[in-house]
Amino acid sequence: MLHELETDYLIVGAGAVAWAFADEIIRQSRDLRVIVVDRRAKPGGHWNDAYRFVRLHQPAAYYGVNSEVLESGVEDLASGPKILAYYERVMEKLCATGRVSFYPQCEYEGEGRFRSLVTDELTYQVTVRCKTVDACYSKITVPSSSPPSYDVAEGVSLVPINGLSRLGRPWSRYVVIGAGKTGIDAVLYLLGRRVDPDRITWIVPNPTWMINRDLSFPEVAGRLISEFMRVLAEVENEDEMLLRGEERGWFFRLDESLWPTRYRCATVTRGELDQLRRVQHIVRLGRVSRIEASEIVLADGRLPTGKDILHIDCTADGLVKRSPRAVFDGDRITLQPLVHCQQIFSAALTAFIELKNSDDATKNSHSVPVPHPELPQDMVKGLLLGLSNQRRWLKPYFWWLMRSRLSIVRHISFFGKIRVLMAFVRWDKRIIQNSERFSEEGERAEPETVS
Repeated sequence: MLHELETDYLIVGAGAVAWAFADEIIRQSRDLRVIVVDRRAKPGGHWNDAYRFVRLHQPAAYYGVNSEVLESGVEDLASGPKILAYYERVMEKLCATGRVSFYPQCEYEGEGRFRSLVTDELTYQVTVRCKTVDACYSKITVPSSSPPSYDVAEGVSLVPINGLSRLGRPWSRYVVIGAGKTGIDAVLYLLGRRVDPDRITWIVPNPTWMINRDLSFPEVAGRLISEFMRVLAEVENEDEMLLRGEERGWFFRLDESLWPTRYRCATVTRGELDQLRRVQHIVRLGRVSRIEASEIVLADGRLPTGKDILHIDCTADGLVKRSPRAVFDGDRITLQPLVHCQQIFSAALTAFIELKNSDDATKNSHSVPVPHPELPQDMVKGLLLGLSNQRRWLKPYFWWLMRSRLSIVRHISFFGKIRVLMAFVRWDKRIIQNSERFSEEGERAEPETVS
């Protein structure tokens, strides 16, 4: 049976970016209507599949939607269950306005059409008056919903990180496969359960830069942003930026004797870094290609294993770097980060930009995508791109930035805000020059293949 619907905005996906966009559309209008469609049964996107002990890696004060508080304190890092309950509350609140409808367990087929995944008797055709919004382009994947990319022999004990909270017995050894945010969380979880670090093997295919999370809280953010801008204005290349950042405690590396070749926005505190460094059995033989009954085969070697060893898969590429698209393209909006590693804030601002401007050229000039990073040089380029966007926002969106709970600027003290504005005045021209120079050097350099 075909059901015909009408709406102003049809949002495909019901994760964090989708609700940030929908919430802002409702906040900034009186009569616009929104339909949200998702394959999952509940709102919250990948949080429905995440491991039970997951927590935000950034302050909850900057996460969620503008109309609903998530944080219980300035330094709150909300848990997965708390975030799921939050999005349930957000969905119910928005639907209660009569202007938002949520269609769970439905597959979007394109051209305004979606169908139920529960019964073949329900298909919907939507007349979209304004835009279709792709909230799945920067798709997040987690190990529980993504099978490993390597072969696993029969009888090998392998679980996604979710399995750690359901262990029924101790194992002689734990092998954590993957060095991103999920791998870090797995190692910290085991250490937090008092597993002897000598019983943990950590397969780290590539050394990675990590961000010091202690510096993301409001009381230090104003000083940090102004110092960041100064360093960005002064450095000659990306490596210098990373070294100066490391000297100031902005960035960490697990092994200071190795130069990291990856950067994915993972954050840790200095205390967590000290815990991670307790694990001495770190394997740097590239990616796993298969796990056999008695050994793990990696790109550059082999590692013994056995029946009483639990392997924990943490290899899902959580947030894949995608080629940037125009955010505004006719009757379509593709949600992407507009500042470095801040997808949620960017989605809410995209909705505001959509409503406050009439032509795509203006909207896109204020919405240059900042791709999620993979390599260290992507971090510097992302910061520069984000600052370029922020430069364009200062005049038309100043008060929105000051009032939005998803904007870090709102949470900075008055004197911190003054410090940031003064840094823009003092360093902006040199940052522009560096941005242009880095862009030219990047175009001349041979692209690096990421394996």
